[in-house]
Amino acid sequence: MAIQRRYDFKSFFRRFVLIAVDTLIIFCSLFVYLEFFHPTGFQQYYSLTDNILWALVIIALWYFYASVFDLYKLSLVDKRGEIIKNTIITATLTGITYLFIPFLSPTLPLNRLPAFLLIATMVIALLLWRMIYAVLFKHPILARRAVVAGAGWTGRELVQTLLKNEQIYHKAAYKIYGYFDDDREKHQKEYDGLKVLGTGKELFKYASRLKVDEVILAIPEHENLNAQMYSSIVDCENSGIPVRFAFDIFEEQTGKVMVKKKEDSFFLANPYSIVRKKSFYRIMNRMLNFVWGVLACVPFVILIPILFIVNLLTSRGPLFYKQERVGGNGHIFNILKFRTMVVDAEKKDGPQFASKDDTRITMAGKFLRKTRLDELPQFINILKGDMNLIGPRPEREVFIKELSQNIPFFRIRNVVKPGLTGWAQVNHIYTSDTEDALVKLQYDLYYIRHRSFFLDLKIMINTLPVIFKLKGV
Repeated sequence: MAIQRRYDFKSFFRRFVLIAVDTLIIFCSLFVYLEFFHPTGFQQYYSLTDNILWALVIIALWYFYASVFDLYKLSLVDKRGEIIKNTIITATLTGITYLFIPFLSPTLPLNRLPAFLLIATMVIALLLWRMIYAVLFKHPILARRAVVAGAGWTGRELVQTLLKNEQIYHKAAYKIYGYFDDDREKHQKEYDGLKVLGTGKELFKYASRLKVDEVILAIPEHENLNAQMYSSIVDCENSGIPVRFAFDIFEEQTGKVMVKKKEDSFFLANPYSIVRKKSFYRIMNRMLNFVWGVLACVPFVILIPILFIVNLLTSRGPLFYKQERVGGNGHIFNILKFRTMVVDAEKKDGPQFASKDDTRITMAGKFLRKTRLDELPQFINILKGDMNLIGPRPEREVFIKELSQNIPFFRIRNVVKPGLTGWAQVNHIYTSDTEDALVKLQYDLYYIRHRSFFLDLKIMINTLPVIFKLKGV
């Protein structure tokens, strides 16, 4: 049975409209500035190439800052306060940065006031457009119609995720009509506001009548698929109705694997398979690690004397901090960091997870953690080959043993080298308990299964907002 995968063109359409109009507004703002407020903007000694270059640079700056301040998260389009604040900040930073870049932007006029009119034009025009967009696109349009085959835990968990999670609801835009299940006891029962419409035998008839865009198969591989349900699924595929696994949709929309809780333990909802990457990816990944490791030596060397003086004034003790961590395939190595906690922080209460208001963190340590500068020495670990630039964060053996008691699959994360930053770090905050550790593990396992150059690049880009917004703990 071939399970088809469809491109999410509806979400793409909503984002495309937003991006296209943003681009047009920025182009128009630049044109107005050059035509009416800049004395030499369209003079003959400026070529067409100059004007194109100027436009491309301001667009690139806008999208850089827009990504930092989440201006293209569809779940935030109707949050007026956030949109106003982030649009003003993004447009202002874009304008100021642009005006002060030499050779790649128009020269500043003698009278500096018109230069700020470019910023004002961008702010006002973009704010008006964003308010209009919030009204027109407050709710998802072109909803994807679907039915769910299987009203068990997996199906209900996916439906809750697609319909109750505001961010995913706005991005995925699913309209789910109901469930189909061969368990007669579930027939006509309601789960999360959706009815069990019938059995597997009736699935194809309903799917055709409702003209659904896809059928979601939410019956795990290790459970029996009734012959009539199987037959209906094959009929759906033969008639052009795509069938997709619930686990694939869950991972695609959440960026993490699905986990089921049973009593006090957690289990993977679907058998986990580790995808071994080809030699080319591993070689290129090592080269990338080396290049970044060498480049990071410059800020690392500059920071050492500054932090040495700060340490003397605020919290005397070693500048660096070493600690044993578990690396790829269980390899033990010493991770290197700038010290952010008081000396002998674990002497009294033993090993603990770092928390948001941890009293053990020094005054300078708070800043280092917020900006993630405390992690800079780990580029030495990267150069040595103990770590990658991208991967699950390295954990301590004591915590791995503790968490493995309730999460038996926790050690799967050690099949790859740990990283300086990772998928879990850009999607979730620091862990402070088992539940939080589980969520980060779900992201880590998603990364291990789906890692690629594109995903690594996405993680690097998404790490920037974490640093710019001081989201570290």
